[in-house]
Amino acid sequence: MLYQRLNISFLFLLLPLIGIAQSEVRFEATSDARQVVLGGAFDVEFTVHNGNASSFNPPSFSDFDVISGPNESRRVFIDNGKRSQSYGLGYTLQPRKIGKFRVGSASVKINGKTYTTKPLQIEVLKGKNSSASTKRELDKELGEGIFVKAVLNKEESKIGEQIVIDYKLYTARNIESYNVNNESEYQGFFAHEVRRFNGRQMQEVIDGVQYTTKVIKRVAIFPQQAGIFDVDPFIMNISIAVGGTQRRSIFSVPKVSTFQIATEPIKLKVNSLPRPSPNSFTGAVGNFEMRTSINRNKLTTDDAITMRMFISGDGDIKQVQAPKLELSDNFEIYDPKVVEENSIEVNSKLRGTKAFEYLILPKNPGSDSLVAAFTYFNPDSLKYITLKSEKFPLEITKGELDRTQIIANIDDKKTKEDIRSIKTETSLSKNKSHFIGSGFFWTLFSFPFLLLGGIIIRQQIEASKGNISAAELKRRKAVKLAQKRLAQSKTFMDSGKSKDFYDEVSRASFGYVCDKLNIPYAELTKQNVHTKMQSLDVTDSSIDKFMQIVKTCEMALFAGKDNATAMNETYQHAIEVIAEIEAQIV
Repeated sequence: MLYQRLNISFLFLLLPLIGIAQSEVRFEATSDARQVVLGGAFDVEFTVHNGNASSFNPPSFSDFDVISGPNESRRVFIDNGKRSQSYGLGYTLQPRKIGKFRVGSASVKINGKTYTTKPLQIEVLKGKNSSASTKRELDKELGEGIFVKAVLNKEESKIGEQIVIDYKLYTARNIESYNVNNESEYQGFFAHEVRRFNGRQMQEVIDGVQYTTKVIKRVAIFPQQAGIFDVDPFIMNISIAVGGTQRRSIFSVPKVSTFQIATEPIKLKVNSLPRPSPNSFTGAVGNFEMRTSINRNKLTTDDAITMRMFISGDGDIKQVQAPKLELSDNFEIYDPKVVEENSIEVNSKLRGTKAFEYLILPKNPGSDSLVAAFTYFNPDSLKYITLKSEKFPLEITKGELDRTQIIANIDDKKTKEDIRSIKTETSLSKNKSHFIGSGFFWTLFSFPFLLLGGIIIRQQIEASKGNISAAELKRRKAVKLAQKRLAQSKTFMDSGKSKDFYDEVSRASFGYVCDKLNIPYAELTKQNVHTKMQSLDVTDSSIDKFMQIVKTCEMALFAGKDNATAMNETYQHAIEVIAEIEAQIV
């Protein structure tokens, strides 16, 4: 028969050869099912990757009936500028009896060399017995044989560890169309949609029913704090044909009905990282790699050394801070800066890279060395792992400049670099109003600070009149601690450190409500905060403003916003909102 032996050399010769030499040559067999019910069908495909093939020999398929095939398929991929291609022949098979069977090996010649596939194991199961009338009754019920499921790669994690959620559609019926209606906001997590994953249809047997399955969406989430969190249901609209036709204009189209399906709610447990952590740990959780380089080994005391540290891994790269370098007293080090940060999808997961640049100034001539260390927490081994760079030997000779002049030159250079980084494409117009800088402007600007200061003084006077509990003292000091953190965030804002700024504003906001509302940090959720504020008669307007600040910080940390105007607005709003809430529940 045609499907038993087919020479397709003339078909494979049609493959373009561009890029083949750069990619691995492979020949493999795949199936969309490991289990199938008797009477059901499944697909098998034999694929040549990056090769010019001839003399294809399929297996005998002795335990199956061939419903269709061979069916040709051709694909071209470009990944990071590298081209690869494949050519395949597929068959649709139907089992003849119940049991475990093998789809035998196929063979092909690629560039004169014979390649053979591995056999495939298929289990044939007995399906549910149902008469035609029973099936008709089931078909009348919308949603029968269709559901969606959230599949997690783990249900318990550590702070900062990547969790992958697949939203998987199962159907035993023909679907006309589907679309996502709603999904979770992933409160307590940074979420990133993974767009590159294996979305091919597969066959699965559940309780004797054969389903066609497909991953509709994949999301990588990173927990930001410890606790137990709910992931809201993923809701889809499904349209199925219900028989008959309906007339639209001059055309007749099948009648369809649309209904909703949803995943079951998910609970995720997020655990804190073990304490104490090493000094070189700055928040990396996952599997990471480090590499370092310096720009010179021989220098004078007039020169500065530039060290670059590249961190890459599958954890939340935005939360990874620059490790502190442990150097001898012979060096002066400037605050490191982030010179590169990006995320890519690798093997259907998110992987990030971050580069830090350190500016190091030697003080005295002589022989010395530099060693950098980076620590991350590995959730698989539940251990902190420290990576160390190679030892960079240095030969330092005496320079001609004094210390003051060297530092001035470096500071001047850094200032010029900062100025060059400012965008020059701006649209400026003369301000016709003299409001900014006026007395009324400064009165409005100072009002939130004066209000916070007045509240603090009032609390201190009341506290001095008698003994108060530790919880009450903590509650009363909440605004003072928030004010201190906001002052630190302003320092970051003035320095242009947007990530540190938004992180500190978020800490100030959440820290304030934890202390003020007596909510344990492990139980801190947006819903808990909202409920507790309502119980204390905080106005809905103030609650909404507070929630907006939290959302702004989360989005900024995730998206890497560095707009100076946006930071200033967030800073002012945070002060005003905390003052509002404090005035209502003090």
